[in-house]
Amino acid sequence: MAMQPYKGSCHCGAIQFSFEVESFTHGIRCNCSFCAKRGTMMHLVPGVQFQIEAQDGALGMYQWGTKSAKHYFCKSCGVATFSETSKWPGQYIVNLGCLEGVDTFALETKVFDGKHLL
Repeated sequence: MAMQPYKGSCHCGAIQFSFEVESFTHGIRCNCSFCAKRGTMMHLVPGVQFQIEAQDGALGMYQWGTKSAKHYFCKSCGVATFSETSKWPGQYIVNLGCLEGVDTFALETKVFDGKHLL
């Protein structure tokens, strides 16, 4: 399958990112306490394919519990853009709602059971 370029950003544009992956038809929703409150639909992207451009001081990070996950957001508009976790080292978990031209309501949804991880 051919690689497709994707571009994304937070609401105000202070954080922008891009990557190339094979086209996808589904997104992942996680049922852990943090993801459930955000309601984000996500997709895994290899780190070598992921480029980030952020204005100075715009990129915030939130960690909780074991602090093994890094959840990034825009300090200006508050939009959660992407995350890194120890569950998928070397990959980013991208908020599909931030991508240009992707309708998250048209994608099939798969659920990741983060609520019951040990």
